[in-house]
Amino acid sequence: MSCPKHIEVSAYLDNMMAPAERGQFMVHLQSCPICQGQLDALSGLQAQLRAMPSPSLGFDLAASFDEQMRMAPPQRRAPRTPWFSWGPAGVAVALSLASGAWLGGLLIGGGAVVAPSAVAARVFDPVPPGGLCAAAELCRVSKGMQ
Repeated sequence: MSCPKHIEVSAYLDNMMAPAERGQFMVHLQSCPICQGQLDALSGLQAQLRAMPSPSLGFDLAASFDEQMRMAPPQRRAPRTPWFSWGPAGVAVALSLASGAWLGGLLIGGGAVVAPSAVAARVFDPVPPGGLCAAAELCRVSKGMQ
């Protein structure tokens, strides 16, 4: 048998409930043996964990790090160089950006759009199963097409 509120026992034990919820759960806890058993088990585990000794490092890591930082000579940052002083890589980047902008301009602001002729559009006419025409009349293609 299970209680739907047994998952709230841990929150109750850790004081993670709002005061109103805590009061409602205390009323439930007095009448539910499943939740009482769960609370006893969790509080026993909590007491055992608190009784365990706390491990010590044996040295202070932060003090060691601070000491090493104080002993290290100050480092200077290299001055930042502008992008055009990158040499061949900078030239390659600049040329690729310029050519991309030029090609994009050709695509966007190009000349007038030319529609394909009706003969060229015949390629998209329906084709019978198998993809081959037995005769030009079956594929709706005139014999005199050039």
